[in-house]
Amino acid sequence: MTEYSELVSRYKTFREINRKLNSILTKRLSRKAMGECGRKLGILKGDVFVLGNEDEISILMDYCIYNCRENGQNAVSRYLEESPPAGDTDEYTVLKAMSESFYTLVEIAEVLPGVGVLADDLFSDRRYPLIDMGLGSSAVEGFVLAARLIPFADFVMTSGASLPVDPETLAEIFDSVLPRFGKEDSKYIEIDAQRKADLDAAIIRVCLENDMAQHIKYQDVDTELVAAPLRAGPRVSRNEPCPCGSGKKYKRCCGIG
Repeated sequence: MTEYSELVSRYKTFREINRKLNSILTKRLSRKAMGECGRKLGILKGDVFVLGNEDEISILMDYCIYNCRENGQNAVSRYLEESPPAGDTDEYTVLKAMSESFYTLVEIAEVLPGVGVLADDLFSDRRYPLIDMGLGSSAVEGFVLAARLIPFADFVMTSGASLPVDPETLAEIFDSVLPRFGKEDSKYIEIDAQRKADLDAAIIRVCLENDMAQHIKYQDVDTELVAAPLRAGPRVSRNEPCPCGSGKKYKRCCGIG
C-alpha cells in the first residue's frame, strides 16, 4: 500500500480539519432547521427526537449541515461566504471540498487494508479511492454504504455519518424510493438541490427504519467508520447480464450505476 501512504497522510490532516469545521457548523444550526430535518428523517416525533442509538444524532447533524438551505445556501456555503479561510490553506481545501460533497450509494469493489476501499458509485460509472482505515479493516467486497462523499483531487472521504445498506434495504431504495424522483432510459434525471435533499432524506429514512444504524460504530482514535457484517445477497457483477432478464447489464438495470 505504499502508493496510498501519501493519501492516508493527507486524509488524516483533512479529517481533523473536517471534524473541527463540523463542530463549528453544528453550533450555527438553528432549532428550526434541526426540527425540519428531524421530521424529514423520521426521527422527530411530535416535539421529541426519538433516536435508535447515539450515532443517529450525527446523521441528523450531517443532514442539517449539508441539506438544509436558507436563501439557497446550506451551512457550508454560508460559512465559506462569511468566514472564508485563505485560499492557500488546508482549511480552505477542506471547506471547498465540503461545499462540493454529494450523497450517494457506494459498493465496495476492493478492500485496501490499513487504507480504506475502492468504491463504485451506484448512481454513476465512477470508482473512488475512499480513504477510511476503519472501513479498510471491517468492510468486505460487495458491501454497500449510503454516504456523503467529500471529494478531493485524488481520493474521497465520507462526511462521517454513513450508513450500511443490506440487500433488502438496497432493493427498497431502488424499487420504492428512486422511482419517485424520475428515471429516463435507465438513468436518473438531474434534480435540483431541494429535490436532491428530499431524495437524500428518503434514502436515510429507509436506512434508519430498517435499523441500519445498528450496524455501525466509530473507533475512538480516528473516529473511523467500522461496519458490522451484513448478510450479503447473491453477488452479481456490475457488467454481467441483469438477472431480471431485461437483456441489459446489471449496472444499467436493477443495479443502476
